[in-house]
Amino acid sequence: MKKYIKLRAINRAFTLLELVLVIFILGIIISIAKVNIKKDRLMLGAKQILNDIYYVRNLAMVQESFRSSALAVAKKEWYKSRWQLYFIKSAATDYEQTYTIFLDKNGDGNANLGKTDINIDREIAIDILNPKKLMNSGQSGVINKDDEKTTKRFNIFKTFDIEKVEFKGSCSGSTKIVFDEIGRLYSPLKNSKSVYDKNLAKSGKNCIIRLTSKYKRQICIVIDPLSGYAYIPKFSDFNQQVVIHNGKMIECSKI
Repeated sequence: MKKYIKLRAINRAFTLLELVLVIFILGIIISIAKVNIKKDRLMLGAKQILNDIYYVRNLAMVQESFRSSALAVAKKEWYKSRWQLYFIKSAATDYEQTYTIFLDKNGDGNANLGKTDINIDREIAIDILNPKKLMNSGQSGVINKDDEKTTKRFNIFKTFDIEKVEFKGSCSGSTKIVFDEIGRLYSPLKNSKSVYDKNLAKSGKNCIIRLTSKYKRQICIVIDPLSGYAYIPKFSDFNQQVVIHNGKMIECSKI
């Protein structure tokens, strides 16, 4: 009888130990899952931006360079009227990180909605997923964030937890992605003095866009300024993404 009771006690002890191990393993799995969810949201945001970079490039390549005077700046400055992807933090969205896609018809560097005729003066692109909406989530002096025409996914802070966008390499200091009619990458055109003076291919360096989430995770997008080819470099392990910068392999976070 004593031996039987002792065996039952041992069995109970093993059962409790197994329960503790199960809880411990579940804790690890849940913590890893949370990290993956955070990473995946950032990656989803990076993939959306990458797709929209290609969309802007395609728009630029089908755009006629010489536009009518009603749709562009003076003909001698036609090269300022380009399709652009513009990252912005605006009071209209409580300074959260957003971006918009627009055709700078008047060459002032801003995405205007249209003050006299929205069908003629509007510069913001129509959302390809919903033709009743625009590719903008709200912008001071342009469109209220609660306007029915805004598209929430362009607020990349709320949608993907992206709180900061930085430009490195040939596009360092910029906030815009601009392409010409053959797909080459340019810096902002507002202050350009000739057709080619803002062409980034002359630098011989890639343009690198670094996205930082509110959890301090980072992902880089790389754009070749001559071909316009854009891609997300692969991760060497769970946390590190390696980018070619100035001829060297450097972690995205250290650029």
